[in-house]
Amino acid sequence: MRPRCTTLLTRFVLVLLPACAAPGVRHDGLDSGPMLGDLRSDSVRIWAAAKAPGTYTLELAKKSARHSWEPALDAVGQKVELRMDGRRLYGQCQITGLDADTTYRYRLVKNGLPQHGLNEQSFHTLPDDGQPFSFRVAFGSCAGDWGANPSQPIFRAIERMKPDAFLWLGDNVYYGLKGEEWNDPAAMEARWKFQRAMPSLQALLANTPHYAVWDDHDYGPNNSDSTYPLRDFSLDLFTSYWPNPAAGLDGPDGVFFRFEIGPVEFFMLDVRYDRDVLKPATPAPKSLLSDVQWEWLENGLQSSTADFKVIASGMQVLSTYHRFETWNLYPEERMRLLNFLNENSIAGAFMISGDRHIGEALRLEREGTYPLLEFTSSPLAAGIGEAEPDQQVDERIPGTLAAEENFGILDFHFQGSHPELSFRLHDVYGEPIGRQVVLRLDQLQP
Repeated sequence: MRPRCTTLLTRFVLVLLPACAAPGVRHDGLDSGPMLGDLRSDSVRIWAAAKAPGTYTLELAKKSARHSWEPALDAVGQKVELRMDGRRLYGQCQITGLDADTTYRYRLVKNGLPQHGLNEQSFHTLPDDGQPFSFRVAFGSCAGDWGANPSQPIFRAIERMKPDAFLWLGDNVYYGLKGEEWNDPAAMEARWKFQRAMPSLQALLANTPHYAVWDDHDYGPNNSDSTYPLRDFSLDLFTSYWPNPAAGLDGPDGVFFRFEIGPVEFFMLDVRYDRDVLKPATPAPKSLLSDVQWEWLENGLQSSTADFKVIASGMQVLSTYHRFETWNLYPEERMRLLNFLNENSIAGAFMISGDRHIGEALRLEREGTYPLLEFTSSPLAAGIGEAEPDQQVDERIPGTLAAEENFGILDFHFQGSHPELSFRLHDVYGEPIGRQVVLRLDQLQP
């Protein structure tokens, strides 16, 4: 069967970026990318950044048909064009009408010449809804050019693990302390351009769907909150760089969103855009999530039919043992989330997080229901934080500490009658760190 390219609907959202030196040299017209975003059984989002103004088209071919490239067309049969002719030379599109459970190759074409990029460019659509299948998700946080190796080789190790998705949990870039880049929109855009063009990152961008939320350093200054003056500019910049599912709800209310891969649903939280300032102290409880985000999260968890429900936060939820930012600084918000999971008998829930500059697995015993687990991965490429030994951290699962650059792997297995997930951290070479944690679905029932 020929690919259903004639039924594709492609929509491009374009913005432009000022010139800025980036690491590595591209041999095509692209500055970075292409990058895969939100992937479903019948659609995918694709992002790319160009070196110079120009017009691009998108072509697709099923991988089984090596020479059958066809243009992506809109709903009325017209070839879709991606015009890079404004202030920001990057943009994203959504392609629909794809076949489920199918591998596609893709490419951008300019002036009749394919822009091959630095790597093979392909994606595999999800199976139709309701079909359980096993898959792998990688995740991490804290990526900048101030780690042990500024070239950030960890992304090549992640790509070699062939994850079906990569989740960025915040501090995905670091606005520079020198010059306080978070106060300068041009410097903020230049920082994103620099990080996105890292050569080590390009293969992972081209072949793995990416989903992202932010934390303080890719939102604004250290420990930033809703008082950050450039919060709306930062929101526009972030959503322009990530081909996520639609962020927020009806208004400019943050970057939170949810998506599904098979029988697993991911709830990606925004813990920055609407959080109250912690100082000066006031008698009133401090809010971490807006009322809108709380309603979205609670309704989503209650209505979800997914076997596993993954709650992703830029900073740790369960940790109480260290002096750094956690949900524990907002005790009413933390208790609201834990009580909600208990009182509503939410099954199959666990958490993933970043920010901490170490990796670990945490466990919270809860009366009358199953223990709640949290898996933290940090940093991908940045400095290492304080790392207390296991004997000083009661809530840590012994043997899971990673006091080095790392990424997390979640493997979901749905063969047989006992679905399960496994978690393990890996180093910059892809080698496992510490012990593996395995959870069966029947262990996550109220």
